[in-house]
Amino acid sequence: MLNYEVKGRGPAIVLLHGYLENLKMWKPLAETLSKDYQVIMLDLPGHGKSGVLSEVHTMELMAEQVKDTLEYLEIQQALFVGHSMGGYVSLALAEKYPERVKAFVLLNSTVLPDSEEKKEQRLKAVETAQKNLDTLIKMSIPTLFAEHRLRDLKSEIELTKELARETPLKGVEAALRGMRLRPNRTSVLQEFPGKIGIVIGKYDKAVNPEELKKQIPDNGRISYVELETGHMAHLEAPEETLKFLKEFAEEVFED
Repeated sequence: MLNYEVKGRGPAIVLLHGYLENLKMWKPLAETLSKDYQVIMLDLPGHGKSGVLSEVHTMELMAEQVKDTLEYLEIQQALFVGHSMGGYVSLALAEKYPERVKAFVLLNSTVLPDSEEKKEQRLKAVETAQKNLDTLIKMSIPTLFAEHRLRDLKSEIELTKELARETPLKGVEAALRGMRLRPNRTSVLQEFPGKIGIVIGKYDKAVNPEELKKQIPDNGRISYVELETGHMAHLEAPEETLKFLKEFAEEVFED
């Protein structure tokens, strides 16, 4: 059972955080969305207050846990918003349990698998974490934000570091090992029957914006926005991100 918080009433929106994050990351955004929707925030396995389940947390395993938790909450279908790793979990859900997913948003996330180089980086990150987790946090978190705005985003960077320090070492290792195993899910963009939203960061170093844009089919069901951010659009451009999510949710739930 995953740790969760529920806020508001109405159609369900499930917020899935990224690697080294937890549900606290969503609080400001959830405050606004919960005025019109039932917002469910989850701690993914090995993050926040959710336990470590295995040495490897595949995206499929995480998706299964999300499904089980929503069943417990008696939520049959929802709009999923997944940041980074949370997007990978959303894709796994859309592929395995499409009847559960009314629509989904990839927030600074991608359908593409890790390159061989990125897979090696994941393993090196495991080694760094095992030696000193705080070193990994201090090294990696600033790179997630737009480089030219690091001074302006100092408080957001510190917040992200603090949340990362709440992640247990075994959870960090399991997530890194799981992310490097994820498959190419480009087919989900083409085959998923519902609406899909995509938020791209122009200066995102973790998800190549140009490579991702090449994967987006022109099928009328997908809407995307490119923001002047790095990998953390919900912290770097909260108003623009919220505007996109609200407009997208209105479209999804008016059907």
